[in-house]
Amino acid sequence: MISRILVISTNSEISPQPTVPIGAAWIAEALHQAGFVVNFLDLCFEKRQLQRLDQILTSFNPEGIAISIRNLDNCDFLSPRSFLPEVKRVTDFIQKRSTARILIGGSAVSIMPREVLDYLNLEFALVGAGERGAPLFFAALTPAQARIPGLICPNQPGTIEPGNRGDPHIRTIMPQLQRWVDTRKYLRLEPVLPVQGKRGCANRCLYCTYPRIEGGSWQLREPGAVVDEMFRARDATGAREFEFVDSVFNEPQGYLETLFEEVLRRGLRARFRISSLSPKGLTRSQVRLMEKAGVESAVITPESASDVTLAALGKGFTEIEVHQAAQLLSGSSISALWCFLLGGPDEDRTTLAQTIRFINNGIAKKDGAFITTGIRVYPGTGMQERAIRDGVLRGDDDLLLPRFYFTPELAPQQAREMLQQGLTHRARCIFPSETRVGSLATLRRLGTLLRLPGPFWSYAGYLNRFNAGRRALDRNW
Repeated sequence: MISRILVISTNSEISPQPTVPIGAAWIAEALHQAGFVVNFLDLCFEKRQLQRLDQILTSFNPEGIAISIRNLDNCDFLSPRSFLPEVKRVTDFIQKRSTARILIGGSAVSIMPREVLDYLNLEFALVGAGERGAPLFFAALTPAQARIPGLICPNQPGTIEPGNRGDPHIRTIMPQLQRWVDTRKYLRLEPVLPVQGKRGCANRCLYCTYPRIEGGSWQLREPGAVVDEMFRARDATGAREFEFVDSVFNEPQGYLETLFEEVLRRGLRARFRISSLSPKGLTRSQVRLMEKAGVESAVITPESASDVTLAALGKGFTEIEVHQAAQLLSGSSISALWCFLLGGPDEDRTTLAQTIRFINNGIAKKDGAFITTGIRVYPGTGMQERAIRDGVLRGDDDLLLPRFYFTPELAPQQAREMLQQGLTHRARCIFPSETRVGSLATLRRLGTLLRLPGPFWSYAGYLNRFNAGRRALDRNW
């Protein structure tokens, strides 16, 4: 009978900012409430990971181990890097040192569960949310014969049914970050804690894996429970800033208003960030409410400013809505980081020129642009189908290691030249590889110590001026 379980968060990537392992904390809390004795190991800041792992395997002697894998790779077309070899180093060590029953999960696993299992030479994976499945797995005498939502077993045939189907109004276990995670380490680098108001996504963007990870419909938490969580985290950690990490914060219609009205009603005095805002349906009243509640920054994800490319990506909104959202945010106190995916389907010189003009003229001086070139292709997405149709990939290509789509209508080098010649405010444009520059982390840490306003990308413009001539645009693609 399993009683002691070790939960391990394997993510150690701190660029563009360290990510508090909220998903792994949720699983730890679910196992704790189910009666298991739980220990939590966060490898993010461990310089000697295997030595620390050896210590906890010896002292705690777990009978079950739940391993969270956040990302497959860095999704960077210009500097691709898989994280799986690092994870395999950990799982190989565990298998040599322990006979505990092992379960893997997390967003990376939900995207390609069988492929990740094969790569790591493991038996069991959990797809989707694991609050129900993980306790059932460790309680079962023979997991392969039990009916466990989202469980992938050896030689299991048929389709995968994630463990996150159910009531659209989810009553999730509160993650209790402060119980499981040393939040001080994260707050020293970026003084913000994550909070999730809902799961899933009802949109059908061509490239996106959210429906596979969290489900294809909106699953809402009660606003009161979300505010309760922030009050508890604030009181326990001293954090005064929270980031909403929902797939799309301003959908479904009405949820943004209900949540922030609860924040105001309860008198929660805090600063907020939004990690994914959509131009779709964004209104002046929503922006004003966000300002009133304490939102200071938002990442907004149009991906393009051309109707042709937006339609090909399946974004569900038009370039007119992109421009309208820009006008609303430009007239507000909210700092915005605009995210673009260049080189998508039907992208050509004309569509890219439209996006460049928007970056030059549509974005306020206080805002920035995060520019990703090429699109990571995942199995089971429309992007995979389009890549095969366009001859960029073959149907039997292995997608476990990073593979990318870039439009056949435009060579990467041509896109680089257009950006280099066309962008008039290059300093405020950030490319993924530039977030891994050590000086940015130093500058961000200094900003935290001095209590300067965040987020990290607000410092990038200053740093980019110092790095002129050594940036992503200055080398061949």
